[in-house]
Amino acid sequence: MISSKKGYRKEYLARQQLVQEGWEIVFKSIRNRFGCIDYAGLFDICVYKGQDRKFISCKHFGNSNYYLPHQEEIKKFKETYGKEGESYELWIWASPRWVGRGDEKEWRKSKWIKIIL
Repeated sequence: MISSKKGYRKEYLARQQLVQEGWEIVFKSIRNRFGCIDYAGLFDICVYKGQDRKFISCKHFGNSNYYLPHQEEIKKFKETYGKEGESYELWIWASPRWVGRGDEKEWRKSKWIKIIL
């Protein structure tokens, strides 16, 4: 699978979920043939509801990686530019898959792992 399409699909799923929860989308990442344009180079989606704002970065779960360097970048951005009523989040998509072996094997459904920084 082409990784850019995989990322775009996950961002689309995140936007759908946010709209269902009543959030208004102010910014979504823009793709062109030269790369991707994100808000402040960090966030794929920016939404608001009333006075509350969320800045969300979407990633794909891989090898138990929680993108620790990326989390540090978001924390630095929050310390520098953050205001009251804003939430900075990292959403990691965990794909559906089989886990375990033999009789202990179980099916795990897909879900978002949401890390609020």
